[in-house]
Amino acid sequence: MMKFVIIQCVKAYHPELEKIFKAIKINAYSEMDVEGFMEQADGTTDFSNWFAASKNPYNYMVSFMFLADDKADKLLERIDEFNHTVEGMSPINAYIVGVEKFV
Repeated sequence: MMKFVIIQCVKAYHPELEKIFKAIKINAYSEMDVEGFMEQADGTTDFSNWFAASKNPYNYMVSFMFLADDKADKLLERIDEFNHTVEGMSPINAYIVGVEKFV
């Protein structure tokens, strides 16, 4: 089964994310620059690391791709390993979504 993988990454960590892609041979993916905002970024919400306050937008990249189960799992493992090596407020966030049908 194919999985749809969505990754949110601050631009400062993007070179490391690209190294992860190369290491596990992810050859096809899409990316876009995103500027996120949050009405109340006070550090007390679950999304405090995702978006910044409207006065200081949070600039990051969103990458997305379709991968086989095993490769999607390996990607999240490698991202988790990377996140344990950094002490920043904004780890790389990754999500796997199942693809039920495609043509």
